[in-house]
Amino acid sequence: MSDKIRSLVNMVTLSGKVTEIEIRKGNNKNKSADISIKGEIQFGDTKAHTRKFETYVAEFNAEGKESKMYDKILTFANSVKSVAKAGEDEATMVSIQGEFGTNDYMSSKDKLIEGLKINAKFFNDVKVDEEFKGVADVEGYIQTIAPEVKGEEEKETGRLRVTIITTDFFGNIIPVKNIIVPADLREGFEEGYQEGQTAKLFVDFIVNQSEGKPVKAGGLGKQRVTQGKSYVEMIVTGADPAFDEDDEMGISTEAIRIALSERKAKLDDLKSKGYQGGKDGKSSGGGKSDNRKGLGNGKPKPIEEDGDIPF
Repeated sequence: MSDKIRSLVNMVTLSGKVTEIEIRKGNNKNKSADISIKGEIQFGDTKAHTRKFETYVAEFNAEGKESKMYDKILTFANSVKSVAKAGEDEATMVSIQGEFGTNDYMSSKDKLIEGLKINAKFFNDVKVDEEFKGVADVEGYIQTIAPEVKGEEEKETGRLRVTIITTDFFGNIIPVKNIIVPADLREGFEEGYQEGQTAKLFVDFIVNQSEGKPVKAGGLGKQRVTQGKSYVEMIVTGADPAFDEDDEMGISTEAIRIALSERKAKLDDLKSKGYQGGKDGKSSGGGKSDNRKGLGNGKPKPIEEDGDIPF
């Protein structure tokens, strides 16, 4: 049983229209030309489908080796047009392939925020008949599985909320929280997956809407009904079979313990430094079946969270 975490699948694909773009070209401390891109992409019919992305690439690394990605990203940077600057008709359609990364920072209220961001790797042309798309393949250690509850009475919705610990290209651990198992897949998920196992989940980014506020009693005449807000959820559509930690493809609990300890040290360092200024949100730092079964006997502690995915 290894105390190392193997390379894991962490792939996000967003296909749609570039709505905002900010490009910086310059030279880094190694005197290599570099490019930094931050932008937003709308991958569905509504503005609720809009998500941020970012990327950075240098032409040469510290050892002088040329990057294979620099010219491709430079080409994209020189040609991209956003809705904000060129309008809807002229804006660039693109398919972005990237990965989840951490976006941890101290807010202006001195509160630690643990969020996600999308680190873009490839910018591909969108085919004429290709539809908008927001999907992710996330492989990792299943840290928690809990029934979703809503309201003051903590009524179960029939869905599950799952946290997967995956890694990025550099081996940093990425906790991906609030992955939703819909009610129609709950029974199969509970039979085939449990905390401590390793699995790859297939996820769609789907817009949902919270309930509107009820009309207040009393008042005068016809009152306005406040509609609920739209937000994006990560919804499980399928999964590969799970592996136990003693399997060759599994991740050991000890490996996760070590990785989480290292992450906690980084978060503690962020908290010790406190709010660093700037705007909030800026980073500081089912498949084929087999015999693997179920959730065990313990009932997970319910979780109640609502709203947008944290990126």
